[in-house]
Amino acid sequence: MPHEEALRIRDDVAFFQAVRAVLAKGSPGERKTDEELDHAIRQIISTAVVSGEVVDIFTAAGLKKPDISILSDEFLAEVRGLPQRNLAVELLRKLLSGEIKTRSGRNVVQARSFAGLLEQTIRKYQNRAIETAQVIEELIALAKDMRDANARGEALGLSDDELAFYDALETNDSAVKVLGEPTLKAIARELVETVKKNVAIDWTVRENVRANLRVLVKRILRKYGYPPDKQEQATRTVLEQAAVLSDAWAIVQQFRPRIVRPRPEDRYVTCVPLVPLKAAAGAFSDPQIVEDDNWEWIEIETRHRLRPGMFVAQVVGRSMEPAIPDGSYCLFASPVAGSRQGRTVLVQLRDNKDPETGERYTVKRYQSEKVNAPDETWRHSRITLHPNNPAFQPIILTSDDEESVHVVAEVVEVLSSMVAQ
Repeated sequence: MPHEEALRIRDDVAFFQAVRAVLAKGSPGERKTDEELDHAIRQIISTAVVSGEVVDIFTAAGLKKPDISILSDEFLAEVRGLPQRNLAVELLRKLLSGEIKTRSGRNVVQARSFAGLLEQTIRKYQNRAIETAQVIEELIALAKDMRDANARGEALGLSDDELAFYDALETNDSAVKVLGEPTLKAIARELVETVKKNVAIDWTVRENVRANLRVLVKRILRKYGYPPDKQEQATRTVLEQAAVLSDAWAIVQQFRPRIVRPRPEDRYVTCVPLVPLKAAAGAFSDPQIVEDDNWEWIEIETRHRLRPGMFVAQVVGRSMEPAIPDGSYCLFASPVAGSRQGRTVLVQLRDNKDPETGERYTVKRYQSEKVNAPDETWRHSRITLHPNNPAFQPIILTSDDEESVHVVAEVVEVLSSMVAQ
């Protein structure tokens, strides 16, 4: 198997072995007709063409892997110019579906609107109502609309959470529009503030809490003169939006680290150090023995087995939402063993800064691309630090930046189930 020639023809060999196995299943001495043999082979081919491994659709299309550049003019122009038109449609459909799924964790109304537009366009294409070239243009236009939607909150002076509630108010309805943008923004801000104060873990299954929130929402709508005949639908949508965001809010509100003075035998058994993220990026950036007495200690409950090198730190910023809400406390582990691919890690940037925080460290999802070197080793050709929040751009580093990047620790768990004593 290690021989290059054997590796080259292994798929062909597997195919013929599968054909032989099926044809050999007949009873001893029984001879199949040519038609039966042809049918058996067609059955095998129909299953053999299904890949047993992940097919990289970007590589198949001859494109560089995009990050959030799905929404960039450069990437969309590359897709528009693809000679394989049907592949371009499938590529855009998959990317837009993934983008919509991400948005559904932040803005229910926006995600629902984009999902409807995508479904409508694909249905027309499948029904042959529009040509391939036209569906590509419609999907590209939808991608640009998604990109423009990212900037709406900033233009309105609203946070992402406030924008989500602003959209839940049916602001496109003519009866609602008469209230004016300043009033609608004031309603959105008060809804965020009120719902945040009244959410708790699993509130969505506790009818008394839901009823209380429903009353509070309706009270705010009446206070600002929201059209009475629209209040019921708006209340339902606001509560639906609150259900999406409330888990993240409850996580941040309920966890408060409790400082303890552990016995030596309790360290890394029931408690770990509480370390400021900036300090952790520096202290664990190089192989060294970190003095445990430099930190405060907290007791935690976790499903993971604690070990030296673990610590808790607070992650500030919205780039990793909704997986890591702004202000969340996370359990980290250092050093990071094995492949870092796809893992959420704390990275120290010696020559760069996180554009969101302006710091020389960042928490992002790690992805690297490698190339083989002439001496049969490999090196990184590109390292991409991905945010979860589509409103933020990835940090892209080339091979020249490799020495200036140090993976400090991995996010093991967002501490969402603990309540301070």
